[in-house]
Amino acid sequence: MHAGLDAALEDALRPLRESSGPLGVLFSGGVDSSLLAWELRRRPDVILCTMGRDGSPDLRAGRSGAERLGLPWESIVIDRVRVRIAEERFRGELDHLPTVSRNVLLSLAIAIEGASPPRLVCGQGVDELFLGYAHFRDLEEGVAARRVVEDLARLRERDWPRTERVAERVGKTVIAPYLSLPFEVAANRVPIGLRLPREEPKRFFREWALGRGLPIELSRRPKKALQYGSGVDALVRGRRAKDR
Repeated sequence: MHAGLDAALEDALRPLRESSGPLGVLFSGGVDSSLLAWELRRRPDVILCTMGRDGSPDLRAGRSGAERLGLPWESIVIDRVRVRIAEERFRGELDHLPTVSRNVLLSLAIAIEGASPPRLVCGQGVDELFLGYAHFRDLEEGVAARRVVEDLARLRERDWPRTERVAERVGKTVIAPYLSLPFEVAANRVPIGLRLPREEPKRFFREWALGRGLPIELSRRPKKALQYGSGVDALVRGRRAKDR
């Protein structure tokens, strides 16, 4: 199972390793983006890009993770005004989304626009493939397997195309290696029982990342969703409360 994932990830990353020019990793310091940073650490012109409000968990984790990996790092510091401007700019993609999906896309949009490299790599797909979301807790295997299919379909058909359009609008390209078809196939060959979170979200993925050499402190960082770890959700709620 690990060999299949290894081969699929190598296949997805090969074009990035062989290309030239600046390349950014949207880096929260969590295991998904940390593994990408680890795998691309020897490529020239890689920079880790972390978005968050001043003092947010993601900015702290991004800085410490970049130091641990020995890679250059840039921070994209946000406030209520910057969030409001992004909400207006990307309203066409944000409209009609459920609140959680909307704030995830808003967070990605701010990070994509604010990062300096024109090409950006992100860790989308791991939570769907390796059952990282809270709604997978306590599910039995059959129900969890059906939910994986639903979550992946939503990501591929709705959320990821919106992310790509956001990037195109600001003159960037965004790449999700974990959403490559070979990687999805390899992940789905891992029995659902091994991917269930049990006592730790994305337990199987974390163990696999550790086996690929990712430092243990990066492989074990507790999961914090992008919109919460960056502070975007709190800024949105605070602004709306103020507007009432």
